[in-house]
Amino acid sequence: MANPREVSHQLLLRVIESDSYINLLLPSMLKRVEVSDQDRGLIQELSYGALRWQLQYDSIIDLITTGKELSANVRVALRLGLHQLYRMRIPEHAALNETVELVKKVEPKAAGLANAVLRQAQRRGHTALLEELIAKLGRFEKLSLLYSHPVWIIYAFHAALDLDGRGAELEKLLEANNATPVVNLAALSADASQRLSRAGLETGGASPIGFLVHGNPEPFLSNEVRVQDQGSQIVALALMSLVGTEADVLDMCSGPGGKSAILQSRLEGGSLTCMEPNPTRAKLVAEALGAQSKAEIVIAPGQEAKRSSFDAVLLDAPCSGLGSLRRKPESRWRKSLGQLANLQKIQTELVDSAIEALRPGGIVLYSTCSPVTTETNGQISAALARHADVELVDVRAVVEQIAPQLTTNRARKTVQLWTHVHGTDSMFMAALRKKLG
Repeated sequence: MANPREVSHQLLLRVIESDSYINLLLPSMLKRVEVSDQDRGLIQELSYGALRWQLQYDSIIDLITTGKELSANVRVALRLGLHQLYRMRIPEHAALNETVELVKKVEPKAAGLANAVLRQAQRRGHTALLEELIAKLGRFEKLSLLYSHPVWIIYAFHAALDLDGRGAELEKLLEANNATPVVNLAALSADASQRLSRAGLETGGASPIGFLVHGNPEPFLSNEVRVQDQGSQIVALALMSLVGTEADVLDMCSGPGGKSAILQSRLEGGSLTCMEPNPTRAKLVAEALGAQSKAEIVIAPGQEAKRSSFDAVLLDAPCSGLGSLRRKPESRWRKSLGQLANLQKIQTELVDSAIEALRPGGIVLYSTCSPVTTETNGQISAALARHADVELVDVRAVVEQIAPQLTTNRARKTVQLWTHVHGTDSMFMAALRKKLG
């Protein structure tokens, strides 16, 4: 049987070295090692927890070591040790001893240092160390360290919440981003929904086709049941509610195919075209749609979409991904404020191409897994200013029909979902209609 702490250490190093996402690496790694169900849960909690709290743990490590340069091997092991020490129901002696043993295997000469750091962390205590670290910081800098989010993201979230009338909820959002999410399933047919209900699964609470799994989802998955956040489910359902089942639909940025599968499941006529520039992700779209699918998959960027050819375009635009930090905790460390400008340029190009791809009367549903205002309402306001031939459709009313239990800002025609309010990723949605004539 594999040692779960060693597996977690290897996994986190791969996240760093390959620039990949832990939610993609973890399942493939677990298939290659022999671990018990209990240890699977331990690996997941260790790995995700150390990633979520990376900024805070690194600050504690640097305080204790007075900024001593450490190898990735040692730093990752210490993050895992601090997570066990401070946030897991693991006896302190076990957290210390197991971490030192891990360091002995990956970098033997550093075992003494690791032992000294962890014993100081234990003796001085989590609360006291945090108080020392935040003593002279400003409000957002304190929140950054206490909730382990980069400062620029704190500012961006604060601005987005304020725009949505939720300015006082910043800490609730940060707390929700650090919580372990329940696995969300999407049932693509009535039969699939009935099967999941008979299996005793809890309905999602946000999406009408959503279900929750407290544990391993593998036994429930099939061609008609997928792992997918409920916010993403609502995006695809909203577009189909707007345009009906006979439309010619373009999924402009379709990889990995989760929303495409929902679109296909709702179409009774018309057609589905899926564009994806990355061949590997295009293959995932094909797998999501199934071998019997009649959808056309085009390996090309959305900017090359055919003009005046579709009744509806789903533009789930490339974005910062800051709305899914609870599921992809490494995103907070990989994104930077400087990257947003390039993303916004791509989003603008895709919005223009999506509008040009519409027939008169057609609808673009623009979505992002981000609440950042420059990626959301800012993009929509700019698009309306550029295109006199489009108008804003009230997608809020559509979402409330799909999911009446969701509370959104009734002063707006766009929709911003929030992790701490709706239990979904913080998805944004807006609908634009090309005017007739």
